[in-house]
Amino acid sequence: MSLEEVSLFAVTPPPARAWAKHDLIEVIVNRSSVEKFEQSLDTKKDYDLMAELREFPSFRNLLEAQLRTGDSTGLPVGVDIGAGNKFKGDGEYERKDKITTRLSAVVIDVKPNGTLVLEARDSQQSGEEVKTMVLSGICRAEDITKSNTVQSSQLANFVMRIDHEGQVKKAGEKGFIPRVLEAIFNF
Repeated sequence: MSLEEVSLFAVTPPPARAWAKHDLIEVIVNRSSVEKFEQSLDTKKDYDLMAELREFPSFRNLLEAQLRTGDSTGLPVGVDIGAGNKFKGDGEYERKDKITTRLSAVVIDVKPNGTLVLEARDSQQSGEEVKTMVLSGICRAEDITKSNTVQSSQLANFVMRIDHEGQVKKAGEKGFIPRVLEAIFNF
């Protein structure tokens, strides 16, 4: 006799759900991140080059590929070159992101050990603005709740990409001339 047969309070748990390709699971995304980077660079380079010419080779011998000393006329007897380069730069980058959403994901594969490969796509268009969200990850079947949801923090190999297209994105991009000037004067 089993306990369930004799007890008034024993509850038999329902059998685990078997997941298959193309089943839908709702992924709850609640992520926030804060990034801050600071950098400082201070460089200084000095170049000194000195050369002295005591006798100037003969032009006729140079044309014949012979190196012999020639007449030294009133040519300069010394050359002195100097150069310097100094650069000091500071950079700072700070970014805060927070995203909270729910997306329906499709089971695209069930692995032999029972883990599920999920992928969700969401595209929203408002006028000329298009926002596309794609997420993917792997989860265990036991992490999926009875209400058919799973937290994004429970997904392994979680990847989320958000792309924006439209006039707002184009307005925030640098034009051709500023990019060329930035490339030239970046050094």
